[in-house]
Amino acid sequence: YQRKRAARERRVELAAAEAAEEDPAFAPATVHAEASRLFKDVQKAWSAGDRDRLAHLAGPDVMREWTRRLDDFARRGWRNQVEVLSGPRVEYVGLVNRGDESQNHVVVRVEAWLRDEVIDSYGRVIPRNEGRTEMSMSEYWTLGEHNGHWIVVSIEQGQEGDHQLDEAIVATPWADTTRLNEQAMVEQAVSDRLPDDVKVAEIAPADFAGDARVAAMDISVVDGRFAPDVLAAEVRRAVEAWAEAVDGDDSDLLRRAAPEAVSQLLHPNDPLARTRLVVRGPQVQEVRIAALDPKADPPTMAVELKIQGRRYIEDRDTAAVLSGSQQRTTTFHERWTLALEGDEDRPWRIVDVNAPAPRSHAGGL
Repeated sequence: YQRKRAARERRVELAAAEAAEEDPAFAPATVHAEASRLFKDVQKAWSAGDRDRLAHLAGPDVMREWTRRLDDFARRGWRNQVEVLSGPRVEYVGLVNRGDESQNHVVVRVEAWLRDEVIDSYGRVIPRNEGRTEMSMSEYWTLGEHNGHWIVVSIEQGQEGDHQLDEAIVATPWADTTRLNEQAMVEQAVSDRLPDDVKVAEIAPADFAGDARVAAMDISVVDGRFAPDVLAAEVRRAVEAWAEAVDGDDSDLLRRAAPEAVSQLLHPNDPLARTRLVVRGPQVQEVRIAALDPKADPPTMAVELKIQGRRYIEDRDTAAVLSGSQQRTTTFHERWTLALEGDEDRPWRIVDVNAPAPRSHAGGL
């Protein structure tokens, strides 16, 4: 594990040297220095309950979660005091340079020795962590670029964030060949769509009943947006947007899913959003077209997904894990209904979310 981390850091720092030629913020010395300072500043501001300072150090979604936790402490008359006793040790383990500050990010793994105490209104230390107040910690911090500096946009605990060691390293915008190829494929499919004055329902079989994938392939001959490969690319991008929206930028997910679907993805069966569903490092193992309704306006497809990653439900006020696991990778299934109502860059939009019972089948898109 340590060898893997060391090898990963060497690869990232080589890529960072290339990225820094266009944007000095990616330089290893800069990232190490800013991450160390940021870590210490966050602990200091958190202990002081300085929300204004925290808001300058973190992205809005992270700050929203922090605010809920500080509010919960305040309701109980508690305060959380964190002191950095040694460290942090910073490892530069992830980099994505898309040439756009709003999409650029780096990932650092931080280790430190802390004194972490929760104190009640009478000044008494509340026992937790098996009575220990001094402890080591390791976390993965994703930092987003903001006005030429780095701020916190996501924090993952030790094993929860280990997927970062396997994520793609993108040193330059043109190096992300998978994303660029999929974007080109979607653009070509949109350009091959039916004329605006012809509806899909007009060319679909009148008595359609049968294999949904075969039907989608048949329609893709005259409208490229129905090609299974296009749909699979759209689903993969939507899953990425879902993971990013957990405690990062929601904008891509909001473009890819209707508001009701976004709510179900982020806060399933919780209309008051007191809990959140956290997905980390999701990898799409399989996409299956389960149903197709070309006669609907707009046309819809139901897809069943098999995804591997970490998945758990968290109480947003206390950060307690209510179900699932931060540490264990699991395989889970989703069923999404997509409608052909998106924009030209994202033609398929999630309009409904259901989780099917686990099943066994071979094959997919």
